[in-house]
Amino acid sequence: MATPVYRFGRFRLDPRARELLEDGVRVDLPLATIDCLVYLIRHRDRPIGRDELASAVWGRVDVSEASLNHAVMRLRRHLGDTGNEQRVIRTVPRHGYRWVLDVEEELPVEASAPRPKEAIGEADDGAVAGDDAPLAAAAPQAAASDPATPRPRPRRGLVSALLALLVIGLGVAVTSFVNVRKDADVAAAPVATAVLPVEVDAGAEWAWLRFGLMDLVASQLQRAGLAVVASEVVVAVTASPDGDVATRLAPIAAGTVRASASFANGQWRVHLERRVGEASLVVDTRDADPVRATRAAADELVIKLGRAPPQDAVDDETLARETLRRRISAAVLAGQVDVARHLLEAAPPALRTHPDIALSEASLAFFAGDYDASRALAERLLASLPADAPPALRARAWTTLGAAQFRLWRLDDAQRSYTNALALAADGADAGAQARAHIGLGGIASQRMRLEDAADHYGRARTLHAMRDDAFGVAAVDLNLGMNALQRGQPAQALVVLRGADTRFATLHADDALTATLAARADAEVQLLDIDAARATASRMLDLERRVQNPRQRGDLMLARAQVAVAAGRLDEADGLLSQILDASDPDHDGALRASAEGVLAASALLRGRDESAAEFAAAAHVPDLLSRHRGDYARAWLVRSRALQRLGRTTEAAAEVAGLRAWADADAAHAEAWITALAEAFQAEHEGRRNDALARYAEAFQPVLAREAPEALLMVAEPYVRLLIAANRVDDAVSVNGRIAGYADHDARAALSAARIYAALGNAPAAAQARDRATTLAGERTALLDDALP
Repeated sequence: MATPVYRFGRFRLDPRARELLEDGVRVDLPLATIDCLVYLIRHRDRPIGRDELASAVWGRVDVSEASLNHAVMRLRRHLGDTGNEQRVIRTVPRHGYRWVLDVEEELPVEASAPRPKEAIGEADDGAVAGDDAPLAAAAPQAAASDPATPRPRPRRGLVSALLALLVIGLGVAVTSFVNVRKDADVAAAPVATAVLPVEVDAGAEWAWLRFGLMDLVASQLQRAGLAVVASEVVVAVTASPDGDVATRLAPIAAGTVRASASFANGQWRVHLERRVGEASLVVDTRDADPVRATRAAADELVIKLGRAPPQDAVDDETLARETLRRRISAAVLAGQVDVARHLLEAAPPALRTHPDIALSEASLAFFAGDYDASRALAERLLASLPADAPPALRARAWTTLGAAQFRLWRLDDAQRSYTNALALAADGADAGAQARAHIGLGGIASQRMRLEDAADHYGRARTLHAMRDDAFGVAAVDLNLGMNALQRGQPAQALVVLRGADTRFATLHADDALTATLAARADAEVQLLDIDAARATASRMLDLERRVQNPRQRGDLMLARAQVAVAAGRLDEADGLLSQILDASDPDHDGALRASAEGVLAASALLRGRDESAAEFAAAAHVPDLLSRHRGDYARAWLVRSRALQRLGRTTEAAAEVAGLRAWADADAAHAEAWITALAEAFQAEHEGRRNDALARYAEAFQPVLAREAPEALLMVAEPYVRLLIAANRVDDAVSVNGRIAGYADHDARAALSAARIYAALGNAPAAAQARDRATTLAGERTALLDDALP
């Protein structure tokens, strides 16, 4: 019997040919991904378990979760689906996946013999069980049509680039043409970039740089595979006095690159800004030589655009090594991990073994999320360095090792590494390494709740970075200062600092740092009850999530978006994101992320009134990984579990949980969430009918949250406190407490519900009804908020 061909949307899937077409054009996918697609479609009548899918595709069930999830994520991306929408492939929590899009089957006109597997994208080692027998794996082959795949370029030496500068400095037009077909549609949108003449702030003898550096930038962009308007065309257009330059260039250029070069204190500073519409990319570089500074800036711009810079035959080994190191550094900071990896793999073996490049490899592993590999590479480098190695190099190696140890939560080891780096950096007068060591030590102090020590380290780091005019370094310190303010319960102050860091990182396209910044910013906005702003930030996270290459960063972004969704009352959306995190994360390496996801699932279940699930999820979240990294989340998981047990009538178990929370809080002098313990005790006392004890505990929790300047924490305490005060006939006291949250009644369900109770207690039934209707609207899917028995 012939194997049917499947059609869905713009796609046609031929299982026998292992071929997927989109609008008649072949889609390049790894064979394992094709096989996953075939199996899901063939069995679309039911959910497919993860083990079943792994066995069918790879012929075994011990395939890593990461491999299976990566195949599904790749399918979603190519089919125009997302893990959030799930309109094509739906995640079935704790089970697997199910195909949900409508599919049409058709039989081929003439059944043909199975064709051999082809090499598509990457090696593969299995086939879908079904009509076709398993076929041998093919060798890897890069997809030729993939625009992100770096393409080889002709080599051109540094000398020829300098000659080109001299020629154009004499007024002779040079290269960088954009070929335009004569029969092309004149209405087609331009795709080329116009590099404008450079604004030079130096002596008259440097005037030639205006056009020389312009052509150097244009040449580097063109050699990296980017369309560039011919330099002589740009010169002619910009020489015209009529109208704005950008307007005159619009018919032939999709965007512009503006550049400036200035000389001060023995250094040339080159600034590039590429602008397309409202979007911009900014690059700043410095060097004693203007040509090297410009080449470095052009390289970094190319990298931020997702391309590998053109290779040049450079005779000077030191210059070649420094160029490679700088390019890899620019790529990893821009989140272009694949570009950085390509640069490293394409380097001559002699360069790769040099300590500078070995250190770059350790940094690359770190930014790719492979912290174990980064640690091992840094340790190997430090062990191989001679005693007389430059202090600055050893300092950078220690900071790289410290960063990997920090991410692996080996804080004692990380502290020793950063301390070593700080001493070496001071000895070698390396301000950058000193600043990074201070940031690392500040992060460790922050995790240990030594917030003043942390702030001191961050302040020192910021001064060092500012002295070096290091925009990225300053933004990195501001990110940490913002997170420090969040730990202090000062979200408004944190948000001011985080906005500045956000702007800098977005301008620099530093996606790794931007991930943490957006997550912290959304946290601050949620704590301030500015849910509209938090949702706007979450939308930006989704865009970032689609382009980051570090799977752990994607998990962090999904978790932050889920927390925003819970705050907005969109619990289905949150649960979908959290299920994806649990599906895609590694239980052995992502314990804290998984525990945080379980904690948010517990809160979501409690808000739905699904108390049994809330208790189970909270117990799963209550693990050492969460305690060591997120004390506040750990305390909240304890609070949620005790509250769920109370509502289930399991009073003795709930009392034991509350007693455990109290013992933990008393034993930890640095614990900053003591109000959560008092709130848990208030719930327990109220549940057991000890009203006076409950009121005393609510009052105990209320005072510290007043000082936190965090409306979210204030509402967590004030809303149930008001309810119990009214039940105790202390209406005046209830009105006083409610006054602290009344201003949020228009946009928070808890505040609106508290207002409804106050109005009812005061005998104003119409106002009470109106406030309760408002609470119902604001609650969204958080139906349990409206239960009078629920705080």
